[in-house]
Amino acid sequence: DNFLAKELEDLEKSIVSIQKLMSELKEKIDTEFKEGVKKINKEFQEFFSLMFGGGTGSLTVVVENKKKKKSEDEEESTSAEGYGETKEEIVFEQGIEINVSLPHKKVKELHALSGGERSLTSIALLFAMSQVNPPPFLVLDETDAALDEANSRKYGDMIERLSKHSQLIVVTHNRETMSRAGVLYGV
Repeated sequence: DNFLAKELEDLEKSIVSIQKLMSELKEKIDTEFKEGVKKINKEFQEFFSLMFGGGTGSLTVVVENKKKKKSEDEEESTSAEGYGETKEEIVFEQGIEINVSLPHKKVKELHALSGGERSLTSIALLFAMSQVNPPPFLVLDETDAALDEANSRKYGDMIERLSKHSQLIVVTHNRETMSRAGVLYGV
């Protein structure tokens, strides 16, 4: 009995220790996530204004309340308490919202942009994320496929800026993008 009591006490201490560790990790992850979004925001603004010749682009952290139904196992264990009641638990989920303001346009919602504008915005965001912690090399496969000739020049400017921090391997059919390359390999 003494042995089992000691084991039970150890388990209770472990539970408290793990719960404390979980709360510390959640706090650390939350602060690092928000710091990362700040860094990406700075780069995104620069790439966005480079792509569109002005305007603003930013990321904001949003928190949504979602209702989660309990699983069947949890419902069976509580069925004696309240039969026929469906219990829902409120879960807070964080997400990111992209806010854009193009020069000479009133449109501020991402879904209201044209296909090319959405392409440029997503490319600017991808490039911004890659520049927060630049990788040694980056492979870009047909990222410029949806761009017209004018936007391809802007894309080329961004490629040149990226090449200062990372070595790039770009797969493309676009002449403008190919003209920016240091070395070309044809297939």
